[in-house]
Amino acid sequence: MPRVQSETKHFQAEIRLREWINTLTPGDVLPVVSDLTVRFNSSHGTIIRALTALADEGLIVRPLGKKRYLIAERFERISARICILRPDYPSHELYSMERSIYKAGQKRNWTFTPHCFRNISDLDLSRIMAKADALVFIPTAEIISRELIQGLLKPTRPVVVLLQHLKHPMINNVCIDDFRIGELAAKTLYDRGHRRILFLKTEPDETTMQERFRGFRSVAEQLGIPTGNELYLDTHLKAFEDSMDASYRALSARLDRGKPDFSAIFAPSFSGVLASYRALREHHLKVPEDIAILAYSGESNLAPYLTPPPSSLEINTDEFGEYTVKLLENALSGNREKAQQLTLTPKLVIRSSI
Repeated sequence: MPRVQSETKHFQAEIRLREWINTLTPGDVLPVVSDLTVRFNSSHGTIIRALTALADEGLIVRPLGKKRYLIAERFERISARICILRPDYPSHELYSMERSIYKAGQKRNWTFTPHCFRNISDLDLSRIMAKADALVFIPTAEIISRELIQGLLKPTRPVVVLLQHLKHPMINNVCIDDFRIGELAAKTLYDRGHRRILFLKTEPDETTMQERFRGFRSVAEQLGIPTGNELYLDTHLKAFEDSMDASYRALSARLDRGKPDFSAIFAPSFSGVLASYRALREHHLKVPEDIAILAYSGESNLAPYLTPPPSSLEINTDEFGEYTVKLLENALSGNREKAQQLTLTPKLVIRSSI
């Protein structure tokens, strides 16, 4: 299974390569890979993956029979500089969304600079955005404070906040219908015959996780499915802690008690799926014969790497990226009178785990 950390390194190397390419001229020859690994302090494999991604987008080309890449003749200079501000922890879901924004922005010839943080209260937004035309902000699980909102408005540049549900007249927002995720999860598992469903709380307390459980509980109560504490497994996770490890330990401890008193698990993030597969396997329980699993996974290309491939609620990440970039594009063009809030609806993808 691909490792999230390596994907993040490849993505960051790709951004640094792109920024450097912006200083070059069409037809210029890039250095050999070994020189690029030194220049960008990255491994050989990371540089190869970054170069391949840039070649797939047509920014660089490698003539037949040649070992070195050239800057493509159609290469154009950047038209906007976008800062992506995100929590400093590996997450395949965040990586997929970040990548989709990057792809959509590339069509407009934008360049992106990533900035990671560990303590949201220490952010100096004015300094971070000093060399950026706009900001894409992915907050932590904490509910966005009034002070942070004021900080986002101070640099007077367009801002789009992702994932957290935010309604502010001056800040654009792209999020996911988390309530609907919970509703679909409960209804889907009920329709498959499950009446005792464990809700595995895989993330810290925040608006997205709260909304997913509210949606789940709303439908469960309508259908007569129990949702008491015995079927709500809280990992007690805090921001920047390892979601996968916490979920694995919590579920393993629950299974250590004896035969499960539930027939299905809903994991509201993909890290919970990975943790559940391991914990169930170590307790000699099969998916889906003994325990069914349904997940929310954004748009996960990791599903084929698991056996059986997990059924999941997903969003179209390309659409997510395009929505985000369109909001920025609109604001950068001077139309900033009223911010927009866009919500994406998840779709159900049935595979083999339920």
